[in-house]
Formats: sequence, C-alpha cells, structure tokens
Amino acid sequence: MSFSESVKTVLSKLTDFKGRARRSELWWFWLLYAVVSVVLNLSLAGMQVVSSVVSMLLLLSICSVTVRRLHDRGHGGWWVAASIIINILYNIYMSSTGYLEAMTTVNPDPSIAVKIMSDPIVMTSMLLLFFLNISILVFCVMDGKPEENKYGPSPKYIVNNGDFQEIK
Repeated sequence: MSFSESVKTVLSKLTDFKGRARRSELWWFWLLYAVVSVVLNLSLAGMQVVSSVVSMLLLLSICSVTVRRLHDRGHGGWWVAASIIINILYNIYMSSTGYLEAMTTVNPDPSIAVKIMSDPIVMTSMLLLFFLNISILVFCVMDGKPEENKYGPSPKYIVNNGDFQEIK
C-alpha cells in the first residue's frame, strides 16, 4: 500500500474499529501523524482549539488503524483500550499528586520528583504501560495471518488453489 492509499484508507475509516489493516496502512499513517503533530505544535501554538480538534481526529484515526492492525494478527482491540485507560488513570493520578506543579516551578525540588516517581502506583502504572505498549508494537510489526479470522479476510493475502498468495 502506498503512502497516499494508506492515508485515504485510514481517513475513510476514521471510526471503523472492525476489520483488518495491513502493516503499510498503519506505518504510513503513523509517519503522517508524526509529521502533522510536529507541524501543528510549531505552527498552531496560539490556536489551541484548532490544534486540539485536529489532534483528536488524528488520535482517533491512529487508535482505529491500530485496532484493525491487531485484528490482522488475530488480537482484540482491548489491548489499545487497556493502554488508553491505564494512561488516563496514570495522568489523573500524577495530576493529583502535585508532580506537574512541583516540576514546573522555577527551581523544582528533585526530592519531590523522586518521592512521587518511587510511589508503587506510579511504578506499577509505568511498567504496565511499558509492557502493554511494547506488546502492541510487536504485534503490529509482525505479519498478518494469511487465513481469514473472526475479524474478516486478510487484506494482504488471497486463497488460490489452497495456497495463500500475496496481493500486489
């Protein structure tokens, strides 16, 4: 799948969490996501509303294509949901500890950062996120299953005389 085909496919399936996606579809869109994020942060710094809306649409697209990519391997989208939920809970907890306020002062006290970062909840959350996101990355890098699974037929392979052939 080319860059333009990938972008068109992902954007046309903005909220489609069903079906399967090829590796090229995911990685080309991740490249676009990274470039657009940098450009947004540099050019729309004063326009938070526009930047936030575009970022949320891109984030929704990334989530949907990642779920479809996991489906191609036979895995459920709950991996992505678990990562998002743990990340949100982690950020809420970090906000409630005063970590962000303590670290954004003129002269931050490193002992506060060490105390908060060594909290068992923080350490457990960080480890869970690390292993969960590494697992998602590994699943997304691996080739999809050529056979049809509960998420649909392979977007990369077709069955021809009992053998799987790659679609060009």
